[in-house]
Amino acid sequence: MAQHAGQQLLDEVRRALRAPAGQAPGRMALALRLSEMAAPRPHHLRVARALLQDAAARGGGQVFTLANTDVVLLFQSADSGAALSATLLRLFTAGAPAPDLLSVWPLPQGTESLIRYAEARAADPPILPTAAGHTVERPGERDTAAALDAVVGQTPLADLMQRQAAVLFNAGSGRLLPLYQEITLSVPVLKARIAAVGHAGADPFLLQHLAARLDARTLEALRVDLLEDGPWSAAARRLGPTLHVNLSVASILSDRFAPFAAASRTAGARVGVEVTLLEAFQDAEAFARAQDRLRLAGMALTLDRVSHDALLLTRLAVLQPDLVKLEWSPLLPLSGAGRALEELGPGRVVLHQADTEDALSWGVAHGIRRFQGRHIDAMLAAGRLGACAYAGGCSLRQCTERAYATGPAGRAGCSSPALLDGAPLLLARAAS
Repeated sequence: MAQHAGQQLLDEVRRALRAPAGQAPGRMALALRLSEMAAPRPHHLRVARALLQDAAARGGGQVFTLANTDVVLLFQSADSGAALSATLLRLFTAGAPAPDLLSVWPLPQGTESLIRYAEARAADPPILPTAAGHTVERPGERDTAAALDAVVGQTPLADLMQRQAAVLFNAGSGRLLPLYQEITLSVPVLKARIAAVGHAGADPFLLQHLAARLDARTLEALRVDLLEDGPWSAAARRLGPTLHVNLSVASILSDRFAPFAAASRTAGARVGVEVTLLEAFQDAEAFARAQDRLRLAGMALTLDRVSHDALLLTRLAVLQPDLVKLEWSPLLPLSGAGRALEELGPGRVVLHQADTEDALSWGVAHGIRRFQGRHIDAMLAAGRLGACAYAGGCSLRQCTERAYATGPAGRAGCSSPALLDGAPLLLARAAS
């Protein structure tokens, strides 16, 4: 019988502590205590293992997946411990803080506490998986998921989706040129639907699950839109900007993807697919197959939801993305991300959530020319209003919100829908 993972951890900790002083400077242990989460799910464990195994490979360490679902990293590179801890807390406490989620023991200072923890885990009884290889669901979890899936399944797709433009800043002319139109899930709308059935506290992982459930409907709707000259893909068909769609790796590898790819070729549209960085980490082999399939279809790959911590902790260039969506944060200028940005190449970075002028200024100063966010949306709306014959009856906010809409209800009141669909007059002169 294989040795209990908790006992393996305890043995390895004792072995490390017996090493002569000075032989392993900077050694430390870090425990991601998923057992402290209110409602951990199987994908939490997959993501945790992927992140910690990557850190172990770079820092000379070992990862232990314990019976109580905790994941422990025993490694050498203590210098990266603070950045790794910040990333883990950001990913796993979003919207649902857990005060004891992360424990860090620098050695030898934290020896006593680490030994107590390891002895407790060694004493835990092993947890056997179910026949399907999954952990047992908590009471009521299946009913909650089913209720939310039903809400999503019964809501018209156009009411759940939104569009947002990304732009290329032309430094020579001072103009914002259309780069792509992203069709994505409207998180505010989805949260409102979830709240309506009494589940307002849905965490980001549940939102991601519901978004993946929409992939099949989204692929079919876009396929029809491409072939029937519909409004969703108008810019990609006629005006040059790429149409971006968010998909899970499983959806790219599914049978539903081929008809969508064929429709994009028939329509002559340029299409890009966005995959979250977490998904790329979860199953590297499946991600590589999905990437090959996108290349064969002539579609660009964008890595989505890349935080400044992820930029610092990973070598994203190894994944060979066409674009990387780096999320703006006020912490980004303080993170020392300049060197990592240079290694990746600012020419393939989209500064996402660029909602302020500070974000644009920082990006331009670091060689970034691709932007997406609410500040960009407002600038584009100002450009549309300046070119629209009916602008007198509209406010900047109304024009901005109508551009997000994918259905006629959200566009009600607009007398120039061609501008919302990305006509050449969409171009807006950048503020000096």
